[in-house]
Amino acid sequence: PAGEGNEAAMAFDLGADDAVGPSVTAEELALRTRGLLRRKRRSDQNRARMQDGLRLAVLDPLTGLYNRRFAGPQLASVADRARAEGTSFAVMVMDLDRFKQVNDLYGHAAGDQVLVEVARRLGANLRESDVLARIGGEEFLAILPDSCMMKARRVAERLCQAIDDAPVRLHSGEELHVTMSIGVAVASGAGEADVVVEGLVEQADLALLESKGAGRNQVTYRMCA
Repeated sequence: PAGEGNEAAMAFDLGADDAVGPSVTAEELALRTRGLLRRKRRSDQNRARMQDGLRLAVLDPLTGLYNRRFAGPQLASVADRARAEGTSFAVMVMDLDRFKQVNDLYGHAAGDQVLVEVARRLGANLRESDVLARIGGEEFLAILPDSCMMKARRVAERLCQAIDDAPVRLHSGEELHVTMSIGVAVASGAGEADVVVEGLVEQADLALLESKGAGRNQVTYRMCA
């Protein structure tokens, strides 16, 4: 009501953006409304920029997978949970074989198409609870909570087969056959989480090197001490 400011003050205190009395003219109301709409558009733009920034901070822009910055804390969190629950978990380090030849022979654009398709196939063969990240040029990391060696073995072999089964079709119509080597390490939740994580990744890296040395396109397994 006109002349009673308590209601307007209460409205502002509750979060209102504006308040008018019953005597407001249509012209003034239109001006106030346009001002509020401008403010909302600026707020929406700022929110969208912030969300884009957050996505870029944790996502690989090419494949849409998580990046190394996100994978590290996630692995530590999985190790903490495994220690609390007394369960085991697995880490897979995966690397495309002879990927440099793809870039050299077909160009980096073709290489990017291969990476995108490989990321899609890997993601399609993992659980929603698993974490998949691109941690290097053609290197990927998968974190499998609540996974023993037998379960990790089945998953790793399925991933390796998913890459080997069908060629990658480029936008040009050409088809490229690519393969992937995988190193798997499994650990229980016992011990300090940071020590477990550091040792697990190291063992997975060593297993990957063994896969490469044994002829590529295969999986090697290790238990973390």
